[in-house]
Amino acid sequence: MQGQRYIFIDYLRGFIFALMAIDHSLHAYAQNWGQFWFIQDHDRSLIWDAFYLFDQSIIMPMLFFITGLWVLPSLKKYGFQAYLRRRFVKLGIPFIICIPLIVPLMTYPRYTLTVDSDISYLDYWFNVFLSGKKLQAGPLWVMYGMFLYSMILVGLSALPGIMNKWSNFVRLLVNRPQFGFIFLFLLSALILGMSDLTWGAPWWIGWGVFYLPGARFLLYFLYFMLGAGFSQAGLLEDRFFWKRLSDRLPWWAGIMGLSALAYVGYSLIFMHDGAYSDVIRHAFHEFFALGSSWSEMPEFVNQQGWQLIESHAPRVLIRTTLHGTLCLFQVLTLLAFSYRYFNKEHPVWSSLARSCYGIFLTHEAMVIWLQYFLIGIELPQILKIIIIAGLGFGGSWLLTEKWLLKIPVLKKVIG
Repeated sequence: MQGQRYIFIDYLRGFIFALMAIDHSLHAYAQNWGQFWFIQDHDRSLIWDAFYLFDQSIIMPMLFFITGLWVLPSLKKYGFQAYLRRRFVKLGIPFIICIPLIVPLMTYPRYTLTVDSDISYLDYWFNVFLSGKKLQAGPLWVMYGMFLYSMILVGLSALPGIMNKWSNFVRLLVNRPQFGFIFLFLLSALILGMSDLTWGAPWWIGWGVFYLPGARFLLYFLYFMLGAGFSQAGLLEDRFFWKRLSDRLPWWAGIMGLSALAYVGYSLIFMHDGAYSDVIRHAFHEFFALGSSWSEMPEFVNQQGWQLIESHAPRVLIRTTLHGTLCLFQVLTLLAFSYRYFNKEHPVWSSLARSCYGIFLTHEAMVIWLQYFLIGIELPQILKIIIIAGLGFGGSWLLTEKWLLKIPVLKKVIG
């Protein structure tokens, strides 16, 4: 580590964006989760559902943890106004520009496959997407989420003593690992369980282009706040902590593997038999949709609610508890691995770290169009995924490194 640059954190961030791009390359081929992707190939398999479940458990928690590390140090360095300007340049401007320019490239292929195969792209862009019929932010919700969480953290930091107490608590979680594991295990289980029963596993909440994944946004905020407390507590500079963490890498990796088998196996086995049940969510939503009020809730719960919860909640809560456990040990494994193996300068990893934001903004459209063109072509699924990952991820990396970062105004935004 040199000065305020933490090489292993930079490289870990680059790895997470690379994993995201590769993960998106296989979505069209997942038997169950492919239905929620922009493109579905006719040839799909449960194998890619397993990869999806594993990847999706770690990508966003790790990314929001890393983001949380830098909010308070940046706020202290630049002051609120300058920090806000920098956040707007990095997150706001790409969000505004990419919605009309990038997102329609992702949604158009599906529209031609499911609604109107003869519509031109310009016709779709003007009369469907921009008209509001299909307007959405797509993957750009991540930028909105980062900005929203950052502003909440800035507000919390303005309250006297709040962040000092939180950072002291995070250090307590680290210094007393048994308590830390139990606390994070229970809190993750509570957050994921209540969120899933309230909003459902695959659905989103929000309005317009501002929305978040209903079942997971609170978990992401937890890891964002853990990152903020982690840096505030000085743990980034604590070499003794990092040595202890990296020395236990085999343990973290082993527990992560067992957790992955449990979570992925359970989710696939009971996917259509209660693990993703929406019955409770639909019942309570229907309760309010029919005009019922909160004052009538106790009667509804006594008459129907407890029976619904007893019948449908247990299998959902088993899945969400396993999910939270896997996520925790994935984060520990990646942090330990990165500190042990990513702590030296390497030109390839440096390039990936430098280009990762541009990769995030550009790879998804490339991946979706490649999946679109490969529909109906007789190739093994794995070969299709290799082609898409190679051209989509590799192409976005090359585009960013060789062109986008050479343009000064773009470099200020994505560099």
